Amino acid sequence: MVKKKKDEKQSLESNDSEIKSLKDDIDTYKSLAQRAQADLVNFRKRVEAEQLDIRERVKNQLVLKLLEVVDQLDVALDNKTLDESWITGIDAIHKNFINILSSEGYKKFDSKGEIFDPRKHEALLSTISKEEANIILNEIRPGYIRGENVVRPAQVEISKLEDKKNI
Repeated sequence: MVKKKKDEKQSLESNDSEIKSLKDDIDTYKSLAQRAQADLVNFRKRVEAEQLDIRERVKNQLVLKLLEVVDQLDVALDNKTLDESWITGIDAIHKNFINILSSEGYKKFDSKGEIFDPRKHEALLSTISKEEANIILNEIRPGYIRGENVVRPAQVEISKLEDKKNI
């Protein structure tokens, strides 16, 4: 009988160690499953962000092409030799383009009189000035922004100080 109790005790101890081992395995697999779930959530977020970025870049590329049409309409509207009915039609088309761009969050920004900012402006010309340097004197082609992002920099003429060495 003593031997039987001893065998039962050993069997219970063996079962206890087996249960502890199985609980450890459960904790390990549970931890792995939680990490895999977190990785999947992070992957989905990253893919969504990348897809949004791609959509924005494609949209901006299309808008840049449309802005070329708007620029051509601006030139046509400045042409005073056209018949008044043509100018009225071109003006209506121009306003439609501008309204569509505005509804999508694209806005023209003014540059004339501002200090030159290479993030917003592209200097095409410079003119000697006795006053301040790097002031935008003339806007050759307007720039556009969407939110805080510059979609197309404005092409501008800037002032530069008179070079005293050449005098």
